[in-house]
Amino acid sequence: MTAALDVPGATLHCRDLLALREVALSGRQSWEPCQTMLVADFRPSMLRGLIRAFRSVAAAEALVLVGWRVAEAGGQVGLLAIGSGAPVLVAPAAGTGAMPEVISELVRAHDLAAANAMAGCLDDPPLDRSLVSLDRLTTDGELVIASGFETPGAVLSRRLGMLGHTHVLRLIRITDLSFTGEMQDDHPAPDLAGASAISLDACLPPDAMARVLRSDWSQQG
Repeated sequence: MTAALDVPGATLHCRDLLALREVALSGRQSWEPCQTMLVADFRPSMLRGLIRAFRSVAAAEALVLVGWRVAEAGGQVGLLAIGSGAPVLVAPAAGTGAMPEVISELVRAHDLAAANAMAGCLDDPPLDRSLVSLDRLTTDGELVIASGFETPGAVLSRRLGMLGHTHVLRLIRITDLSFTGEMQDDHPAPDLAGASAISLDACLPPDAMARVLRSDWSQQG
């Protein structure tokens, strides 16, 4: 992590994400024990924010809130973090060490993404190509994808549709409001039959995110 980005809201820290366990469980919302793959979009377009945090940071926080609930329910949690470089992958696992490992690799992936951006890698790889690692999943369960859905690529909807046939697909669209309340270059999540999609703004603190991230979340605008 470079000093230029080591500021509040632009950086992920393991201690902060570990502390989200208490926030995630405070509402005592039931979550079924299942296998859940958390997919974090750390491409260059996510490394920006206007109010509280970068969209990439908000995406990580939202995914960790879901991950803690799954883990505490007895499920398995894994990770795919995508950026402008090689993806970071953690196989789904259960037990007390599952979430700390996911969080450690999430922070490492974000640091790598920030370093690539500072080195001048500012173009988004197409999202459909970035998700190709998910095609190799051999088990079913949930896929929870947090992204701004910019630079989707030509076949994103088709790729997600295929994944949706074998997994419960949950899409978290991370938006970014300016101080005037106007959307800044945000893109909608793909409209897919059978997928649950919600929007979360990066200005929301984790406790507000936790109230939205229910196990029964449904399609919202």
